[in-house]
Amino acid sequence: MERSVLLSPNFALGHYALAFVHSQSRDPAAAIAASDHSRLLSPCDPLLFGRLGTRAIALIRLDAFKEAAEWAVKAAARPNAHVHILAIAAHRLALAGRIEEARNYAVRIRLQDPAYRTENFLDAFHFTPDVSARYREAAALIELAT
Repeated sequence: MERSVLLSPNFALGHYALAFVHSQSRDPAAAIAASDHSRLLSPCDPLLFGRLGTRAIALIRLDAFKEAAEWAVKAAARPNAHVHILAIAAHRLALAGRIEEARNYAVRIRLQDPAYRTENFLDAFHFTPDVSARYREAAALIELAT
């Protein structure tokens, strides 16, 4: 991915893919930079929800819970935002102490997919054990754990 953006610096999707990988298990600061650059290259992209959500994922790894919650809410407000994006918002809000808002997102998640739980979210991503533990902690606060 790094080579793809070196060869084609204006490849917005390449910067987003790089941000996505970095946000989960590599360098969260690099993820934020790549996400921001991708958004600058393609500000009206239909995948904007993903770019915003990726930034929120990276911010959790930097213990910036309040800022992560703000970016996650922006992601969830975008057209085409799917259930995992709503889960990013629910978990971030819970970790930021905004429990009622987080529970509202949990309700929205269950409307889209009644069987959805945090384990579904964790199965879709590749987080380190400490980050996964944070998600489970948040899920317990908003009843997405079971």
